[in-house]
Amino acid sequence: MIKVKKVVFFISYIIGLVGFISVAKYVNPVFSLSFLVMLLVGGISDFKKGRYLPRLMLNIFSLIVVLFLAVRVSLENMVIPVVETLLLLLGIKFLEKKEFRDFMQIYVISIFLLAGSALLSINITFMLYFFVIFFGVVISVILLTYYSQDKNISFDRETFRKLILNISLIPIAAIPVTALIFTVLPRTEYPVFNFLNTSGKGKTGFSDTVQLGDVSEIQEDSAVALRIKTDKKLDLENTYIRGITLNFFDGKRWYRRNLYETSFVKGGETVEQEIIVEPTGNRFLFAVDVPVKIFRKDVKLEGDRVFVSYRRIFSRVKYRAISKYGGYIVSSDLNINDYLQLPSHLDKNIVELARRLKGKNAIETVVNVVKYLKRNYHYTLKNLSVSNNPLSSFLFEKKAGNCEFFASAGAVLLRINKIPTRLVAGYRGVRYNEVGDYYIVPNRYAHTWIEVYIDGKWVRYDPTPSVPVSKNDGKNPIIDRIKKILDAVEYAYINSIVDFNVKKQIATFQYIGNMFYHIKSLFIYGIYLGITIVILFLLFKALRQFRLPYEKKVLNMFLKKMEQYGYTKKENEGLEEFVDRIDENRLREKALQFVVAFENVYYRDKKIDKNDYKRLISIIRDI
Repeated sequence: MIKVKKVVFFISYIIGLVGFISVAKYVNPVFSLSFLVMLLVGGISDFKKGRYLPRLMLNIFSLIVVLFLAVRVSLENMVIPVVETLLLLLGIKFLEKKEFRDFMQIYVISIFLLAGSALLSINITFMLYFFVIFFGVVISVILLTYYSQDKNISFDRETFRKLILNISLIPIAAIPVTALIFTVLPRTEYPVFNFLNTSGKGKTGFSDTVQLGDVSEIQEDSAVALRIKTDKKLDLENTYIRGITLNFFDGKRWYRRNLYETSFVKGGETVEQEIIVEPTGNRFLFAVDVPVKIFRKDVKLEGDRVFVSYRRIFSRVKYRAISKYGGYIVSSDLNINDYLQLPSHLDKNIVELARRLKGKNAIETVVNVVKYLKRNYHYTLKNLSVSNNPLSSFLFEKKAGNCEFFASAGAVLLRINKIPTRLVAGYRGVRYNEVGDYYIVPNRYAHTWIEVYIDGKWVRYDPTPSVPVSKNDGKNPIIDRIKKILDAVEYAYINSIVDFNVKKQIATFQYIGNMFYHIKSLFIYGIYLGITIVILFLLFKALRQFRLPYEKKVLNMFLKKMEQYGYTKKENEGLEEFVDRIDENRLREKALQFVVAFENVYYRDKKIDKNDYKRLISIIRDI
């Protein structure tokens, strides 16, 4: 026998655990640990018949938790504190001795936690969590109706199996309705609750500043930053994905300042892209090599060919872009001094190094600087310079660093020689996912390089020693294949669910409308065809009836008339035998009158003519 009580408790713990898992990676570990401890203690009390804490004590604790939320929450930081508070409240509910209302409160809080996870980030796991909670709540609520009537109610295995199967039909039947609601629900391209997440820190991309050593944190993160689908193949190792440019350097950090210029892109091969950017918390959009245009209405193009969103990106963003692969930027109307700025109190050793590397012209100087940095320094993410003068420490002491140290050194050395230079931040390298036919850009491919202004155009140079970007990729082909399959599923989910915007909604309605239009047309044509068939059939019968000999017509009329009175002639029965079976005297006499008249004509080996036909019909009508 299966006890309903145990099943309800088990499902409730699963629902609560799923609600916790959906937000676990966003909350402080202290809150996660507190919840797990309360969940464990509650489980011991429920399944091992332990003692429960007094409800009054737990209610006071809940009140303290809510007051603690009031202190922490603000418009700039709303979602995380609320989620953490809900997590503690859910843990407290598991500590209580549970009645019907307590189970319902557990379900409601778990659903709110799942909704909170959607405000922070939506990925394919959200759908999994949703269906587990959805099915669990429906099944558990129905079982609770039995449990509330009899707390000791049990079912045999076969009866319980049938009950669960029948209950499961309810959420299964609701799936098409959910899909319909998702399709018809009005939506906007701008997330309504973005303001709730303004304190979230993006894990991908860059802000509008880059401090020496910052990029190394990103380069140790293997999470996906971008997904790019292109109409042309990309170089896996040497594809540059441009994001932002920085021109002001204070000795430790690069900024964007006074970037006013007129620019356009020349040369290179046109490449079209469909790009999905993970939440970054900043406003900059990325594109392959030299971006020409980004098709998104809330984006502006600045003079240095940087595309800036009017809103910070706290959810996945998808857009189309056109770039020139191998192209360059031609600029005019720019203030050269904006790209020659140097930090105050610059180390004299750096100035002397720059003078030694100066060539006969600008191009030779650039080549000298780039070669010098690549040959005399090595790339590392460990033990980076953190002194008050990190650039000097890099050049003359450690002689090792990551990309922003090389790019910063190159820019400063060139600026000392009066060559306009700016720092560029983005990504270098891509990984191809052959399962989904698109490219993946992990966070650890983050990179900085320089653009040098020579003869009216910006030319890209990369002073960082060449290190294969894929050297740290998974070396187990089976695991790598599984990861690609899972990411391809995620990519398909993003395209079909997350990116189902107004345009796709309208397109879906149009498709459905066209489909119904065609169905309607087919239906109308079917009606016309059916009417035509009926008319032809009736016409055929009429013609057939018209072409029957008079004796057949009149005999059929007589037999139909008799059927109206309830008498049907048997197949091998003669007319006189048939009439003799009629019980009513008057009806029998009238019928016999017709039979005699018919036989007098029919059995004389004479065809019934028109006059005989009219006479026999008048007898039938008189019956």
